[in-house]
Amino acid sequence: MELVKKSRVWLLGIILVSYFVVGFPDGAFTVSWLGIADEIRGMTTAHTGYILVGYSVTYTLAGVILSRLNRFMKLQTLYLWGLVIMGVGFVGLALSPNFALVLATITVYGFGTGLMASSMNSYMAKHFTARHNNWMHCFWGAGASLSPIIMGQMMAVLSWRAGYFAITGILLIIAVMLLLSMYKKVWIDDSHEAAVQEDADTVTHSHTQKRVLTKKWHQAVEILTFFFLGGTDYTLVFFTGAALIARGHQTDYTVAIFSAVYYVAMTVGRMFFGWVAKWIKEVPIVRIGVVISIAGVAVLYFTSNVAGIALTGFGLAPMLPTLVSDTSNRFSPRVLSKIVGYELAAFGAGIAVLFFITSQILHFISYEALFPLALGFIVLVFVCNEILVVALRNSR
Repeated sequence: MELVKKSRVWLLGIILVSYFVVGFPDGAFTVSWLGIADEIRGMTTAHTGYILVGYSVTYTLAGVILSRLNRFMKLQTLYLWGLVIMGVGFVGLALSPNFALVLATITVYGFGTGLMASSMNSYMAKHFTARHNNWMHCFWGAGASLSPIIMGQMMAVLSWRAGYFAITGILLIIAVMLLLSMYKKVWIDDSHEAAVQEDADTVTHSHTQKRVLTKKWHQAVEILTFFFLGGTDYTLVFFTGAALIARGHQTDYTVAIFSAVYYVAMTVGRMFFGWVAKWIKEVPIVRIGVVISIAGVAVLYFTSNVAGIALTGFGLAPMLPTLVSDTSNRFSPRVLSKIVGYELAAFGAGIAVLFFITSQILHFISYEALFPLALGFIVLVFVCNEILVVALRNSR
């Protein structure tokens, strides 16, 4: 038993360290874009819309096809392939001479990122708890925070192209670590875990039977929860600065602090909720997160204070990892990989679709519409989740 526990500790460490690089694409591009736009002729800020859509489409596609790919490869193998594809995309981007190739290579690493995120979230939902999943996403936040620093330093010394080569070097080290862990058979085998679970079910079947959601509309509501969550997260952090500048309360420089504070608060929040998840179950954590994030948006709306974005980031922090973890409590293990894949796909789709809708509303109406829209998205996440809480409670 001690050997098994020790093996799980090593495995968790490998997962946490490797998931660090999943945050690289988001963080690095926010800085590298400045160099790309200066160097590649004809590129403007308007091109970021095409890039975001291209990235989101392939990120979403990876989640949609995860369950099909899982029939032929283990989740940890898909995770490694996602890392390789991300690296290929980074190298391609570093060598791209024009916008067409920039867009093409970003869609490549978008697929790799989506494959890594969906496969590992599915793996964590099967074999670990909400506590561990929050920690894993905390490492994503660390990667998203560190990658702009790496890119910025490389751009100061050499160029954005050198920055992507440096980041690819880090990916290579992580790939070697994953290969060694697979060679040493550190990863939990799904078939073995299923057999253990089946034995446990056989022993306890006469006493209790786990309730699961089985209807298609249950799956649809679960997926819709992540759609609204994706739109809430990215839309808020992207447009808050513009909304505050429009009010005249902030400058370009001070608004940059808001984005940094958001990601720091999200990282701290995932550390905190990962710790308290030992005592508090998934549903209360989501409810607490909703209340805190709503309070944060209200502070932003009424005061334009940085404390608002900090509260919002802290409140939203546990939502994605906790909801993914709770999927294993709601659905049968047979459909878990498929549903988690769709969840991450919906998260990516929500970023693209709700970001676009919000941008149009803010453009044609007012930047002040951002805050009621954000509140609406958060409430929809809450409502969808509560529908499933009631459905599971009433299931037979």
